[in-house]
Amino acid sequence: MAGFGHEIADKLLARTILGQPVLLYRTAGGQAVAMQDRCPHRAVPLSLGQLMGDEVRCGYHGLRFGPDGACRDVPCQPHIPQSLRVATFLVAERHGLCWIWMGEASLADEALIPDVHWLDHPQWAACSGYHHIRANYQLLNDNLLDLSHESYLHEATIGNEAVARAPVSAQQVEGTVRVHREIRNAEPPPFYAKASGLSTRIHRWHTTIFRPPSFNLIENGSHPVDQDRATALQRRIIHLATPETATSTHYFWAIARPYQLDDAALTAWIREQSARTFDEDKAMLEAQQRALADEGSAAFSTALLTDAGPIQARRLLQSLIDKEHP
Repeated sequence: MAGFGHEIADKLLARTILGQPVLLYRTAGGQAVAMQDRCPHRAVPLSLGQLMGDEVRCGYHGLRFGPDGACRDVPCQPHIPQSLRVATFLVAERHGLCWIWMGEASLADEALIPDVHWLDHPQWAACSGYHHIRANYQLLNDNLLDLSHESYLHEATIGNEAVARAPVSAQQVEGTVRVHREIRNAEPPPFYAKASGLSTRIHRWHTTIFRPPSFNLIENGSHPVDQDRATALQRRIIHLATPETATSTHYFWAIARPYQLDDAALTAWIREQSARTFDEDKAMLEAQQRALADEGSAAFSTALLTDAGPIQARRLLQSLIDKEHP
């Protein structure tokens, strides 16, 4: 994911993706554009320039480049060398998200873009946010595939002791890893009490679905213990981790629900509480990254049952990396 659709507008947005500087903007016709944030003339960032209509003007010597990356104007000379071209990247927009393909254009397959239709479906209400995390993206994958940490890191919002005590299962299914946890007959954490209006003891569940390299969808629901599961209030929590560098990550997230659709105050509260929760994840992951920088991978222990999901996800991802780099 390169960004939310609303971020890409008639202004220049600079973002590093997979270690490469990328410039994002939208043309007058509404088309999202992604190009290398580097002028081929003197290597300065094009994001230091200006958007002139649909063209980017370099802020150093005034060269102008179109959405296709071709140079359109060189001040003081009529001839434009063919070498003056900026690399561009394929982009596609789905359900308010902008996706980017950083590899060989002929290998791009838009059918592989994950389905997040809840974000703009008329029967769902959604909110979203962004965190910049100074940690490797795989640490975020690990975090989302082992939600036992909710009991201790997120006690003020979504967690309590019952989460970590609940049994967990992990399995690979058609190129994904699915981790499921049933939390039975537990007190509702603060977030659940407010977001679902539940004050009695509840049953709740999480199913985290990991799709490599870094898409995590959590299917979540809860209902009073004296009611049937069919009455549960459900949510879809979407986590999209885009590597910025080897040790930093763009963390895009969204929460969608199919109830109380017109309650704008509830939507705002869910967004605020989710951001607060993910602030706690950010702090912990950045501390973990610093420790790993000092100690290396030997600092990891994977002896617990809750490690099954992260281990399977890392193995699945590594198998794909090995296929690309035998």
